[in-house]
Amino acid sequence: MNAVRLAISIFIAVLIVIATLGWKWTSAHQAPAQATASHVALGMSILAGVVGVITIWRGDKPNRD
Repeated sequence: MNAVRLAISIFIAVLIVIATLGWKWTSAHQAPAQATASHVALGMSILAGVVGVITIWRGDKPNRD
């Protein structure tokens, strides 16, 4: 199970790196209004990636039936 978690985490880390590079690119190549919209979308993507990694590595919780 840890191998699957690690593979997914690496994939998400690559996506976060790409989103970070996109953030820097939009700052240099887009008008301020467009860059702001892009930063919102990229920021939400990065946040979702971080939440995903935290969720994946959080320990299994017992069922509360």
